[in-house]
Amino acid sequence: MTNIYLVRHGSTEWNEKRIWQGVVDTELSTRGIEEVEKVAEFFKNKSIDAIFSSPMRRALQTANTIASKIGYDSDKIIIDNRLRECEIRLWNGKTNEEIAQLYAMQFQEWFTNLNSNIAGVESLESVQKRMYDSLMDVIVHFTNKNVIIVSHAIAMRMLISKILNLIPPDHLNFTLDNASVSSLISNDGKIKVRFLNYTSNL
Repeated sequence: MTNIYLVRHGSTEWNEKRIWQGVVDTELSTRGIEEVEKVAEFFKNKSIDAIFSSPMRRALQTANTIASKIGYDSDKIIIDNRLRECEIRLWNGKTNEEIAQLYAMQFQEWFTNLNSNIAGVESLESVQKRMYDSLMDVIVHFTNKNVIIVSHAIAMRMLISKILNLIPPDHLNFTLDNASVSSLISNDGKIKVRFLNYTSNL
């Protein structure tokens, strides 16, 4: 059985201001650093065989902090570009209210349709496919191992939705907080969700 822990990066200033950031390469805020220090405690007594991370700074900071806390060589963190956040440059830097005012039709199309085609916004299907492809590679190469994957809210939401057979907008029916841990298990060709959004250490 392969255990896969999905970790959302710690909080950034953009998260705290509730501003959409997508692939804007923001860093962890002071609060985010504290969150990640705490979530690393979750892994201290677990044997971790590999850590994968999105290439984005907020994810790498999270992965490096966890690695440091559990004695995992940070040079062995595997950076996978497929784990990056969704590209949403059409509304980067905007709040939900601003998006609703300026891009209501485009946003409605995007978050209710896997196959949306909006300039400046990656479709949810594209995000889901690359995330699932990455997970399949992990399962093939780390069978019966314990693996951490550090990624982002939309990206992980779409991966989990694939496993739970949820289609938009039902991908919004669960929460993934900053510095939360969710868990998947892969056994005999089947992938199941063990738990979602564990944050009790925070």
